[in-house]
Amino acid sequence: MIKEKRNKGFVSGLVLALVFLAFAGLMFSLWIRHQNPATSFAKAEKSGDPVTMQVYDIYPEPVGTVDKRHVLYIVQYDNQNDGKYAGIETKKDDTTIKEIIDKAKNGELQTNPYQLKGTQLAPLAKDSKNTSRNGRLVGYSEYIHSLLDPTSVVSLNMTTSYYLSLTEYNKDSLFLLLGSVALVGLTITMVVASFSVRKRTIASYQELHQNYPELQGDLNRLADEASYYNQDLKVILYKNHLITYFRGTQTIDLRDVQQLYLHVTRVRQSGIARSIFQLCYIRKDKPKKQHRLAIKNKKNAEEQLYTLFAQVSERFPDVKVGI
Repeated sequence: MIKEKRNKGFVSGLVLALVFLAFAGLMFSLWIRHQNPATSFAKAEKSGDPVTMQVYDIYPEPVGTVDKRHVLYIVQYDNQNDGKYAGIETKKDDTTIKEIIDKAKNGELQTNPYQLKGTQLAPLAKDSKNTSRNGRLVGYSEYIHSLLDPTSVVSLNMTTSYYLSLTEYNKDSLFLLLGSVALVGLTITMVVASFSVRKRTIASYQELHQNYPELQGDLNRLADEASYYNQDLKVILYKNHLITYFRGTQTIDLRDVQQLYLHVTRVRQSGIARSIFQLCYIRKDKPKKQHRLAIKNKKNAEEQLYTLFAQVSERFPDVKVGI
């Protein structure tokens, strides 16, 4: 039984858009939290958490090179008693570090420490494997202590179980922000596509009613009198019109068609190969533009459409058909 369903494909599209919007909101809220860490350095529950570090002093030069683009600095993050010290991993010529160094030279940090945001990371032992999403330094503790006099105040009060990474913090921040923006973009795309499907469906029904008054209020005649009717693929050939009703309704007057063919896309997901089928046509008045009709994917779609193509070739000899 065929019914006029003007909202077919429209509601499901809006629901999917709402799902994308919900995930976008979640990612944006995570980005907001990431921008405003509530935990102080060395007090976070686990490696990878965003934290805030109060910087009271900094070595003006990098104490080590991570790679060609990243370096290590040593900073003082606590001024109680002899103080506490930690390492910071960041990009070379980082503007934030330059600002901190300038403030340290001017003697501003001891009374007004710099609030530095970063990701707290636990370094890896040399024989360990990194299983976290963040890149982590290897052999950090041994390296830091090899640089310092073991009897110095800095060495005795150096935190080596964690270090602060500005690089990973900025990566995570950018990922969350771009992710939320991308999901908002998908939401807008889905909303526009849903309204487009509904508009196209309504236009298709109007075209059928205008060309075939007998269908007014009785779309069952499409199935009863169709020369080709395939419920599996959701395809109907009724008089001069080819109709598909999968994910909305689409119609095309075959008298206006120059070419009709099946487009097959082979894709592989998780090691499993599958085919995506679409009916495509080219209009006589727009020979350079390809139009597509959505059909339901079935493994034997090609075989099922042979009959349709044979009928189209016989009744519309001007239409070039094929797969």
